[in-house]
Amino acid sequence: MDLTARQRRALDAICDTFLPRYDGLPSATELGVPQAIADALDANPREAERKQTAQLLGLWDTALLTAVGGGGLHRFSSLPQEGREAVLRSWCDSRVGQRRAAFTALRKAALLFGYMVPGPNGGPNPRWEACAYPGPLGPAADPPPKALQPLRVDEDTALECDVVVCGSGAGGGTAAGVLAAAGLDVVVLEAGDYYDDADFDGAELGGFQRLYLNAGGGATHDQSVGLLAGSCLGGGTVVNYTTSFRTPDDVREEWAAQGVAAFTGPDYDASLDAVCERIGVNQEQSRPSARDEAMRRGLTELGWHVDSMPRNVRGCDQGEVCGYCGYGCKLGAKQSTVKTWLADAAGDGARIVVRTSVEKVLVEGGAARGVRARTADGHRLDVRARAVVAACGALNTPALLRRSGLNNENVGRHLRLHPATAVWGVFDDEVRPWEGTMQALYSDQHRRLDGGYGVKYETAPIHPTLLIGFAPWRSGRQHAEMMSALAHSTPVGVLLRDRDGGEVRVGRDGQPVVRYRLSEYDSNHARAGVDGAAQILEAAGARRIFSAHSKWVAYEPGVSGSRDGFMAAADACGWGSGRCAFNSFHIMGSARMGGSAADSACNPLGETWDVRDLVVCDGSAFPTASGVNPMVSIEAIAHMNARALAARLN
Repeated sequence: MDLTARQRRALDAICDTFLPRYDGLPSATELGVPQAIADALDANPREAERKQTAQLLGLWDTALLTAVGGGGLHRFSSLPQEGREAVLRSWCDSRVGQRRAAFTALRKAALLFGYMVPGPNGGPNPRWEACAYPGPLGPAADPPPKALQPLRVDEDTALECDVVVCGSGAGGGTAAGVLAAAGLDVVVLEAGDYYDDADFDGAELGGFQRLYLNAGGGATHDQSVGLLAGSCLGGGTVVNYTTSFRTPDDVREEWAAQGVAAFTGPDYDASLDAVCERIGVNQEQSRPSARDEAMRRGLTELGWHVDSMPRNVRGCDQGEVCGYCGYGCKLGAKQSTVKTWLADAAGDGARIVVRTSVEKVLVEGGAARGVRARTADGHRLDVRARAVVAACGALNTPALLRRSGLNNENVGRHLRLHPATAVWGVFDDEVRPWEGTMQALYSDQHRRLDGGYGVKYETAPIHPTLLIGFAPWRSGRQHAEMMSALAHSTPVGVLLRDRDGGEVRVGRDGQPVVRYRLSEYDSNHARAGVDGAAQILEAAGARRIFSAHSKWVAYEPGVSGSRDGFMAAADACGWGSGRCAFNSFHIMGSARMGGSAADSACNPLGETWDVRDLVVCDGSAFPTASGVNPMVSIEAIAHMNARALAARLN
């Protein structure tokens, strides 16, 4: 993004305020953070967001805007560090939601790039050493060659097939495998590129840029929930944490009550069994990391539920390498759709096209008869087909349906996010939270706070960016001191099963816009989860405990403060937009299946009510939130819906 001199001066000052030169460490500008942010803005597909950022930067370094932030009639860049920090805190603590949203976006950009970019001359980032983080481990020594050979599209092209599958993740990859095995001619279109074992080096910057939707920078319209989703061949199955829960029985009953009787019947049972078998779900490769051991210690001391994670791995390291698998598994142990269903589909003759985005479904006589797509190089690709599978993920599937003319009011509605927050514990002993099994243990102690709604406790590998994503910033010094304790820190994650959802709208540019606000009902459950996580960490022996609130909400058990005071401070800060950090790793329900067009987007077979032969096979088909990590449920729905489609076409 080309910035004016005024915009660049503002961005430099903002970044250096968040990340100043401190204790011998370079500042953000010395690391090249402002340029990295400008480059990332170029990659943002939403022109409206790029313009908003440019406008904010154009106004930021004016006396008027500085005065609004309590800095007096001075340019922001002319203030000393303490004055600039005070202005940023005023935006963070503002009663105006838009100002809090702007602060959140700026904070994430400056701090995340501050720890992701390489150091001077391409070497290690000096801030890694300051928090005892080793950085990326590098690629595998002798990786196998890539097994798949995507079809090259070097010019405007037309293809014909039986079924075109839009997306290759848990839903699209599984559907492709089932349809191709049934003897159908299948074409798979994936917007991202194809990466495999040799490409995975554990680097955060490259991992986000290549493997995640919007390079990991997505969020709801008000920045209240960060949105992380895979965007590569294999989608979320390449970057997820291998956690493989079957759909809980009570959730299946809830879904069946929405008008899809199959969810409690033998067809869904068979699909769950087939999926778990194909992707190797087991509990034998769940050796607890130091993070998990800390959580188990607290849960056991409290007498609370704890169990081993089911995981879709074969030959998993469960050690140092495993903790980096959020940026791709270089050992090939993670059983993504690239390793399983897509390999099966290719073996049965399916053609796979990468770096190609689907623009619209071609509808003729009320039925789907193919798609129009465009490659990243600008070539048009038309695929004629007897049926279309929409599996672009719960953000892009409803956007595709809207762009294709579907008018059902439920397309885009009923979005669920499993908003996740974290409570952090700092221990005397070193934890090295970036190492060890991705997720080895969990607790359902508070899964049913109200009926089937509540929270699940999990932990996850912590690299610098994840701590930044769930931690406050109050000053450059406070941030540096917090990050210096990274090797001794571990979270208890609070995964909320949200009852009251949001929606995916479509902007004028055709891109999805997510509107979501945590309801009072769901906020109360999140609060209970934060209280529970603090209890777990205190029982585990943490010497300091702090939350993901925008203010410093913390206590030191037995030394300073108490859990009651901690929760009172959390309540005083609040639980709404910009008050407590939430991120979503599980995006669901935006084109849900149901028994009636009045309250669902798809019928009990996954076919849209509006258009025949257009079948949804991803997490957007969930009637409500799954309450567990959704990969197995997505694959089972795709398996069941694809089997039904194959039966109709054959």
